[in-house]
Amino acid sequence: MLYRVTGEADGPRFGVVVSKQVGGAVVRNRIRRRIQAICAGSLASIPSTDLIVVRVLPGAHEVSWDTLRAEMGDGLRRAVTAS
Repeated sequence: MLYRVTGEADGPRFGVVVSKQVGGAVVRNRIRRRIQAICAGSLASIPSTDLIVVRVLPGAHEVSWDTLRAEMGDGLRRAVTAS
């Protein structure tokens, strides 16, 4: 996860990078939609000047929804508090 504070207060922005190594198009889109849903649910806790890029690693499609949500939440909290 890449976390960066920009000078622009246009709301937090998220980007999701999913390579072909993760799986076929259906698998990549499913994991991308899951990550986007988690990020959308976290908008209230992220400052409006932040830019976050999530790189999905191979094997992420094997992780359950609850585990993915918990790990993403932990990662986002660590990134926000570290900045």
